[in-house]
Amino acid sequence: MKLLYPEFLILLFGLFFLYRINPKPKKLYLALLLMIVALSRPVMTKALHEEKSEGVEAVIALDLSYSMRASDIAPSRLEAAKESIKKLFRQNLSNRYALYGFTTNALILSPPTQDYTLLEAALDSIQEENILTHGTSLQNLLKKLAKRQVPVKNVVIFTDGGEEKDLDGLLQIAQNAGMRLIIIGMATERGTLLRDSYGKVLKDKAGELVVTRLNPLLKPLAAKSGGWYLSYETSETTAQKIAQRLDSVAGKSLFSHKEQQYRDFFWIPLLAALGLFFFYFVEIPKRWLALLPFVALSSDASLLDWFYLYEAKSAFAEGRYARTYDALEHVSAKTLQLAYDEALAAYKMRRFKKALAILDSLETTNADLKFKILFLRGNAQVRLKQYSKAREAYQQALILKRDPDVLFNLKAILGKQDYHQHKPPGYKKKETQKDGVASRQKKRQKQKKKGSEGKGKHQKASRPLGYKAYELINKGYIDEKKPW
Repeated sequence: MKLLYPEFLILLFGLFFLYRINPKPKKLYLALLLMIVALSRPVMTKALHEEKSEGVEAVIALDLSYSMRASDIAPSRLEAAKESIKKLFRQNLSNRYALYGFTTNALILSPPTQDYTLLEAALDSIQEENILTHGTSLQNLLKKLAKRQVPVKNVVIFTDGGEEKDLDGLLQIAQNAGMRLIIIGMATERGTLLRDSYGKVLKDKAGELVVTRLNPLLKPLAAKSGGWYLSYETSETTAQKIAQRLDSVAGKSLFSHKEQQYRDFFWIPLLAALGLFFFYFVEIPKRWLALLPFVALSSDASLLDWFYLYEAKSAFAEGRYARTYDALEHVSAKTLQLAYDEALAAYKMRRFKKALAILDSLETTNADLKFKILFLRGNAQVRLKQYSKAREAYQQALILKRDPDVLFNLKAILGKQDYHQHKPPGYKKKETQKDGVASRQKKRQKQKKKGSEGKGKHQKASRPLGYKAYELINKGYIDEKKPW
């Protein structure tokens, strides 16, 4: 259950002010309260409606180097680029995008998806004060894109160009991989002085002021790759021009688009408010009130659902997860939250494959619920020794929320391989009863020492764990030579 228009709840402040002045007509105030709730449109989510549409798949690469902090494009080059990318997502909901960040190294921030909530969350998670790398390497970016298993044709790059000089080398990589480059110049030709976080002007080793300006190599690079070069104007105009270029390319793909549908419940508080208005202005004999329970039985929701939900909640609090799972299975009007609770109960019962089957069927645009789904999916895949899939789930969860439990679990499985990667197909170790008892004792000792990795409890470290994405972005920072 959620409110589609929660902004109407601001009217409650006016209602509270009236109540403080004259608290006597309580029925009238309660009716007005219910009317405000009805205006907020309470709904319950239903199954997703799938529609197929034709769109373009593209990679968006965002320059995260230190020079993108320059303010010749307000408020900064990086912030203007991020805002343009967000508006690009709204130009055509049929397109599918992958998001990369790059400095001297390139890092994937989001795999190809039409989930624009996830993409915007990935952009918002980028904090420029955590980026230390000064250099920009378009060559390393193109090399990484060229190694993708699925070839990429359309590459949209937001950059100031850094100090790149090897035009022929960049063109050769792009042409061999069949990439069409759409480059957005995020700098002015005149350039500007570069300052540190304290506002002090930066200088190079020779004591000269550091001036960062647009790299003239970007225009011929885009043109000779078969793409386009665009100078940044405004975020809205830039997004529109990129969308027009993408719409004009050939070879569009057929994607499926899922739209959330809702069941409205605004009529319940509305009818209750009308009833209170009626009771406030009309005198009703008390014996007629005995008929009200029979009127309530005409509700759209099943009465048994309330019983099963209460049973599931009570059983879960008592640790009876099998009973919780059975109760949730009997609920007829099942929401995404209830489906997640059913998967959680299956996980607690150690039915990890069943939990994954339920989680794989869930799709939502709610960031908090999506985070919980990804976290639980990663934990279940760890239990099944599907470490590569678990790492992917944890990384997607970290895009939505930097959670210490997820970071701890991700760190715990970084060096582990999937079960099928180091065991031959059909391999099954024969163990005697004595071996089985010994292995169980060893496992219990290990759990007491380190704790269960699936519960998400993190240990206290001597220093806080850094975000893995920033570690990868800043890799090689200390080895840079003449980054300006």
